[in-house]
Amino acid sequence: MATKTLKTAAAPAVEAEQDLAKVVKKEKIKKIIVRLLPLIGLVFLVVLFYFLSDGKLVRTNNLKSLFNQAFSVFICAIAGVFVMSTGNLDFSLGANMGLCATLACFAAFVSTSLALPTALLVGVAVGFLVGVIQIYAKLPSFIACLCMMFILMALAQSLTGGTTKMLPPSMLGMKLDAVKIIVLIVYIAAMYILFEYTRVGKQLKAMGISEETCIQSGIKTGRLRIIAYMLTGFAAGLAGYFTLLRTGCASYQIGSTMTIDVIIAIVLGGMAVTGGSSSRISAAIYGTLMTVVLDNGIVLSGLGGDAQQMIKGILFIIVVAISTKKDKNAVIA
Repeated sequence: MATKTLKTAAAPAVEAEQDLAKVVKKEKIKKIIVRLLPLIGLVFLVVLFYFLSDGKLVRTNNLKSLFNQAFSVFICAIAGVFVMSTGNLDFSLGANMGLCATLACFAAFVSTSLALPTALLVGVAVGFLVGVIQIYAKLPSFIACLCMMFILMALAQSLTGGTTKMLPPSMLGMKLDAVKIIVLIVYIAAMYILFEYTRVGKQLKAMGISEETCIQSGIKTGRLRIIAYMLTGFAAGLAGYFTLLRTGCASYQIGSTMTIDVIIAIVLGGMAVTGGSSSRISAAIYGTLMTVVLDNGIVLSGLGGDAQQMIKGILFIIVVAISTKKDKNAVIA
């Protein structure tokens, strides 16, 4: 009789454990599906535009064009993850890219070997300045970046006279596909390791969850913020330099759409615009591929540039609205 009573008493506990196991299993499946959604979306876009473009999407010449389009977005979006993981956005990134390309063009007339260092140094210096202004002037990230964006655009426009400035003839027509592939592989590997396996990446994610908690824990959030913006500045310089080589001329319009492209790419890749634990480099990779395929597919399908910008604008609203509802407070691994 006593044994039967014990079994009856233990039954609710066993049922509770089983229910908990089911909930945990469902959450794991949900997380896996969420992680796979960007990949599923990429495959869907490729298949869709393959048929809409009558197979033009995967032709060799177009694949080269896709890579050239994706290169700069890859560079900037991957660096953008570092800033966005803190819950902020670098609105000055595109304008910084334009200024870097412009000054690199001027430096090339002194010596072609000075073009790349100039672009990188200018980009990093601008990123450092953006971070310092936020910390010491006590300005919100949005205001500091927006003001810097207008200043950089004005500088680039003044330097170019509102037109374009051609590169030295010796730098025109350079074949850089192999170099760009190597640079991109090394860059992605370095940034992935820095963000996913070092203290910098983990602390940036923690800032996205609660900066106040990080400060109370002794984390130097100001220094981390500066590092994040210096990385986007480095990316702006690198992307600006290679864009300059691809176009053959400097213009203040270089990078004009980069900021919105980066935000759309990162959020489409599955990362919340509010940062936190959902932040990961893979979001930038998947999202960049999706945005480039979308842009290219729209053109190949016969739709004009107006449709492209309209779709991107609508997409921007949707992805930001969705991403702000994501839980950024999960435990950081």
